[in-house]
Amino acid sequence: MRIKPVVSIICAAAVGFAAPAAAYEPQSNSVAKEKPRAEKKICRWLPVTGSNMNQKVCLTAEDWKKAEALSW
Repeated sequence: MRIKPVVSIICAAAVGFAAPAAAYEPQSNSVAKEKPRAEKKICRWLPVTGSNMNQKVCLTAEDWKKAEALSW
């Protein structure tokens, strides 16, 4: 049968791919890394055409400036 050689090749490939992942250990630095701060979001309620309900939209200050520049 030809199934055994194919199965053995697949198993060998799986072991070959799994071994490097299992051997990987992240290196720890003595210096603590700070997480980058996320920009503060500004939320506004905007009217929706065809609805009595407004929609809450939260963007950064930079994104609000871009949106206002495009709307004019």
